Amino acid sequence: MDMIFKPMDESHIDRLLKIEEKCFLGDSWTRLMFESEVKNKISSFIVALSNDEEAILGYCCVWFIADFAEITNIAVSPEFWRQGIGKTILYYIIEKSKKNKCKYINLEVKSTNIAAISLYEKMGFVSVGQRKKYYKDNSDAILMTKDL
Repeated sequence: MDMIFKPMDESHIDRLLKIEEKCFLGDSWTRLMFESEVKNKISSFIVALSNDEEAILGYCCVWFIADFAEITNIAVSPEFWRQGIGKTILYYIIEKSKKNKCKYINLEVKSTNIAAISLYEKMGFVSVGQRKKYYKDNSDAILMTKDL
């Protein structure tokens, strides 16, 4: 599916919150968290929009810190799951990280999110650790990294 990438701004937040709540039941970001990313100097928060810019297909927030990138949030709107959107967003972020001269990119994922873990592994991420009982439901966080 074709899409357009744009920087997130405050006009996107209401729609992002709806996607966030559907994707991360109980562990979703708050309005304040999204608003703070607009002002965060190390943050690059992109939204993936349909070609007509009507629908938000997904989004990703990545921090560029020294020689690495840290994905702090990534999601695809549930009505667009299984259409390659997550892969396209991730590929875009990987390329952006390379342009920022990052040597590797990190993320964490809920241990029960098998679809996301599978995607990350297909994209070359490897598990390097875990945070026990990290999420509100006591699920573990799997720490993953990819050399660039």
